[in-house]
Amino acid sequence: MIQDTASTSTLVALLCARERRSGYALARGGLQEPHAPLVVYASAQAHSSVEKAALLAGFGRDHVRVVAHDAAYAMRADALDEAMRADRAAGRQPCAVVATTGSTATTALDPVGALADVAAAHGAWLHVDAAMGGCAMILPECRWMWDGIERADSLVLNPHKWLGVAFDCSAYYVRDAEHLVRVMSTRPSYLQTYADAEVTNYRDWGLPLGRRFRALKLWFVIREQGVAGLQARLRRDLANAQWLAAQVRAAPGWRVLAPVPLQTVCLRHEPAGSAGAALDRHTLGWVERLNRSGYAYLTPAVLDGRWMVRVSIGAEATEKAHVEQLWTAMQAEVPA
Repeated sequence: MIQDTASTSTLVALLCARERRSGYALARGGLQEPHAPLVVYASAQAHSSVEKAALLAGFGRDHVRVVAHDAAYAMRADALDEAMRADRAAGRQPCAVVATTGSTATTALDPVGALADVAAAHGAWLHVDAAMGGCAMILPECRWMWDGIERADSLVLNPHKWLGVAFDCSAYYVRDAEHLVRVMSTRPSYLQTYADAEVTNYRDWGLPLGRRFRALKLWFVIREQGVAGLQARLRRDLANAQWLAAQVRAAPGWRVLAPVPLQTVCLRHEPAGSAGAALDRHTLGWVERLNRSGYAYLTPAVLDGRWMVRVSIGAEATEKAHVEQLWTAMQAEVPA
């Protein structure tokens, strides 16, 4: 199903997870149906839309667990299992796990296969948020990043991100289409037609009744660039990210803060003797100056309690020369 954004897809996934785990409580007493509290699990690197979807789906913030991650900012399967066991011992039910392939802040890669093992052992739904990183799966050399994806219950990736499709176009996949339709469908008399038994009516596959023809613009991009063309552009961006990461690692006072499996480099300039709040002020100062100049735009974010800067290389027109110019501009914004 093509949705508008990954946020909507994640909401639909959690609604489906809730209904499967609760035995379709929505069709009976809804949120008032008495049952053990249902719990959603994600890492601290998960997108903010996961918590929002959990709240909108009625889980409540108290039933959203932030699972510990490893040094590469990937969710730990052992920590997930431990959290689920603790909830079950307390009378709560593990309901859904949201794994991420290419998190927003750090492009972290959760171990999908290992998380699938844990989710299956506890009867939980596994949703994989690959909104950005999923685009890289058109590259055979990147498919290792979501080993185990065939065991997911649902998956989302956004062609309107790295593949360059015009906004909005979010591809949502489900393992069990019949379950999705059971959760999402309504059949008022005024919507019934003679063709209902002959065609797939996507009004029953998501939240909106009316939808734009989003598939057309995706088709245009594939036809105009071809798979080989899209692959070449993504490989260019991956190479440019690796080039920038190498420059940062080699430069005194600069540091790469997270692995660079995709096209985003997380970095910071750390002057000698600067730490804590002073380091934060320095980071936000130079990135704001650069952004206000209009020459480039970088996104600051908090990682491990301190501000850092994300350089996301993914625009269709961005070539290596632009990345080289950006690196020169970044160095010009900090003291020698």
